[in-house]
Amino acid sequence: MSTVKLAQNDRTATKAAIKRATKQAQTRMRSMDAEALAALESTYRRAADQIRADIDAVAGGDTVRLSSLQALLRQVRARLGDLKAGRDELLTNSLGEAANVGAGVWAAAGAAIATPLGQVAGDAVNFVRNFVAEDGLQLSDRIWRLDRHADRAVTDAIEQAVIQGDSASRAAQDFLGRGQAVPADIASKMDMAQGSRVQKRAGEALMKGDGNPYDNARRLFRTEINRAHGEAYKAAAFEHPDVIGTRFLLSPNHPKPDVCDMHASVDRYGLGPGVYPKGKSPWPAHPNTMSFEEAVFSDEVGNADATDRIAWLKDQPSDVQESVLGKGKAQLLRAGTLNENEINTPWKVLKKRYAIDD
Repeated sequence: MSTVKLAQNDRTATKAAIKRATKQAQTRMRSMDAEALAALESTYRRAADQIRADIDAVAGGDTVRLSSLQALLRQVRARLGDLKAGRDELLTNSLGEAANVGAGVWAAAGAAIATPLGQVAGDAVNFVRNFVAEDGLQLSDRIWRLDRHADRAVTDAIEQAVIQGDSASRAAQDFLGRGQAVPADIASKMDMAQGSRVQKRAGEALMKGDGNPYDNARRLFRTEINRAHGEAYKAAAFEHPDVIGTRFLLSPNHPKPDVCDMHASVDRYGLGPGVYPKGKSPWPAHPNTMSFEEAVFSDEVGNADATDRIAWLKDQPSDVQESVLGKGKAQLLRAGTLNENEINTPWKVLKKRYAIDD
């Protein structure tokens, strides 16, 4: 057997090992995502339980009195501070583990790269922490917003309940003192300062309802942990001499068509559907994603002509067009007005550009 054939067999075996290790890493990331989110939920539930216990202690089985409100709010803010510390530690550990999983693909496959894998993983975590999104925010900004939201949501819920309950009770006493019946709207608010009701409102403010602080933290965790994994994986991948790009892979749990379907289907660079050269991948396409990328090797690429996203979008049914673009841009697409460079342009900009009224 010739040296050339031996070398070719070695490359084929290494490529196969990388593909196996990549799939194993993706499986591990799905498990790790579930583990991290379960730990996050436990952290928030523990904080909610502690806050409810603080309220119960102040109420003493009765009501939270207005005179006790400020002391209670100080205690609640201390609990939220403990929540922040526990959550941040969990995020730091999860980012590091995710980056190690991404970089570790190459060690698992026995594929040598020049940069030490520990450095690859560390650089990926630093990238996540310093990354500035289209809205101009870094991870630290998003964490600060999480904390501000939690503080406002929980303390406002407690404060409003206590103040409204106290005001209603005072008003009811005035009516009764004058020998008059208490109006129904005032009577309905008298129990708002009851310890059990204040507990319920505080817990719901932290963990229930649209856009609650826990849900926002959950979305941030999933987004940034997956980003750390992907950045480490890509950084290591492009050090391999045979890697020509990365393929945008939809998650097995992808619920419905959205912009990810476009990124995974269009052959923008003639490397194959959903394959992007270094620095050109649109992954991750949106927060809370569980899509992945996988290395694509030079011998997997043919001579296909590149296609554009507009052509792909025009071939999709209207509901898919709208899920990818939004209704406004989808209408421009169907009118033949939308061009390739406007796909990512905010709708408010296009509305002004094309003088479109609501």
